[in-house]
Amino acid sequence: MEKIFNFEDRLVRFAGECIFFTRQLERLFENEYYKNQFIRSSGSASLNFGEAQGTITDKNFIFKVSLVIKELKESRNSLKIPDYSKERRR
Repeated sequence: MEKIFNFEDRLVRFAGECIFFTRQLERLFENEYYKNQFIRSSGSASLNFGEAQGTITDKNFIFKVSLVIKELKESRNSLKIPDYSKERRR
């Protein structure tokens, strides 16, 4: 995979790769729940960054970028929960 230095393009690729990843997960009730949440939060990070680029004030830009960080952290947690439950099933 080529390196992308543009942050917007990286977030778009991240959201797309998250979709590809979720298509490979086993179809269990809990996986479906976290899969949907994962897709929403990863896509939201990309969309919020797009909104941040259109802000007028520095304060609003900082707020929008903080939402991007929040959504990325949520995406990370959405991956951890099913992984934890899978380990506990063994």
